[in-house]
Amino acid sequence: MVIQWVDTEALNSLPRLIKSYIDPEDPSIAAHNILRLAHLLLLSNHLTEAHEIASGVFRLAKNLSETSEKRVRLPVYTPNSLEIFWQEHQEIFPRPEDAPKSSRGPLETYLAQEQWGKYRECTRTGWMLDHYGLAEPEDPSIWRDTDDPIMLAMCARLLAKTTTPGTYPSQDKMREALAAGQKLYAIPEIPLSEWLLNRPENRQRQGWLLYRRLIVELAIRLGKFQTAADLLSQALRVDGFVNGGELGDFLMIPGVYNILPLLAQGGKESNPFFIPKADAEVMVKEIIDALELRAKHGRQWALDESKVGWRELLDRLAEGAFKTHPKEYRAMGVKTAKEILYDPATEEEIEEAEKKVGKLPDDFKAMVRLANGFKGGGHLFGGGIAGIQYIDFANGDAEYSWDSRTQEDDEIFDSSDLIELQTGSESDSFYHYYMRPRAWNEDGEHKDNKYRYWHWAPWMGSTNQYNSVRDYVASCVEKVEDMLDLGETEDYEEADGSDSELSLFI
Repeated sequence: MVIQWVDTEALNSLPRLIKSYIDPEDPSIAAHNILRLAHLLLLSNHLTEAHEIASGVFRLAKNLSETSEKRVRLPVYTPNSLEIFWQEHQEIFPRPEDAPKSSRGPLETYLAQEQWGKYRECTRTGWMLDHYGLAEPEDPSIWRDTDDPIMLAMCARLLAKTTTPGTYPSQDKMREALAAGQKLYAIPEIPLSEWLLNRPENRQRQGWLLYRRLIVELAIRLGKFQTAADLLSQALRVDGFVNGGELGDFLMIPGVYNILPLLAQGGKESNPFFIPKADAEVMVKEIIDALELRAKHGRQWALDESKVGWRELLDRLAEGAFKTHPKEYRAMGVKTAKEILYDPATEEEIEEAEKKVGKLPDDFKAMVRLANGFKGGGHLFGGGIAGIQYIDFANGDAEYSWDSRTQEDDEIFDSSDLIELQTGSESDSFYHYYMRPRAWNEDGEHKDNKYRYWHWAPWMGSTNQYNSVRDYVASCVEKVEDMLDLGETEDYEEADGSDSELSLFI
């Protein structure tokens, strides 16, 4: 059975997370997502498993930024929530040596300041004045005589408020602030999913008026651990990780590890993001194996040319595109997946193209011998490419579309030889280019394993860049197959399809 877990409203799976780390050129997003999973394991009170996964990321992923040809944006800082975990459990779970260290003075002092800053954020009464025109009441005890959510939130904030950094209110004030907050949270709340759809006028969510983590912290400071666990459970069930209840913020609450065992006793009924112990143990093994695999053997790309040939790659592109975007293709007159691919180019056509623009990339020639391009959509695949049909030198403005050129690029690539490819179908002003290596001009026998290919549109903020046409086509396959895996469908309206297409597929 596939191991899955919930985070916010998304359903995640272990195979998908592992693939996202070992498969792409840049595994940065996956590394951050693995650390996110470690936080969910902490919330589920699986401290050993969380420690092993987080330590593994810092220990095994750091060398990727040194060995990768492309800049890899791995975690460059250690989340405060993890620092607090390691600080509070340093005898059992010592801080990993490879975890980036803060330069903001003594760690213990810095973390205490950050925790107080999170507390102060919850008690800002000026925010209530700015947003609701409600000034601080002279007597915050009036919460006992009102059922107005805004006033209840204001009184709880005011009772819990201190102005001296690092200080907290008296036990009596904390008890009263806790009681005011509990009275607010006892008012029936609209389910979050329904509220997001309708957003009733003049109605704010309770967790927005008064961050739930404040009341959880007050209960912990008063030694009411079961009450704190119940309040945290209510926060997770009612609001999840929104309205001031971000996952990392909950795990920064002082003393939170006193209540996580109590929260875990209720499993998913108490914590909708709970991960069972057996699943956590499997996660550790498979994630550490994946981290070690990539560290020792590099990228494990499922679509590498040694594993997937051009024929399979093109067929998978066509099948995936037609399954995920049937309405748009049918509006273009495409009735089957095969019709997405153009007929192969002849050797005579290839020879004529090379007479026109010079030597073609080897991978590009291999593609057009099977399919002389493919149809995209208004935004899908940037319109696709028409192979060598209408291929020509680009005009003088094309060079400006390459927005990330470095001095090294200028030394390797000849910007005077920008080749433009036409889109495979009508699109939203997309242009496709490749830039020939200088070595092609100097040595006709040069093996062109990598070169610059990109596409863009004038309205885009940046270009989509690849090391070859094959890399671009493979990215198209990845996108539609990911869409199929997630059960996503096109966002297309026939009357205005080009404007409604998902930007994910540009």
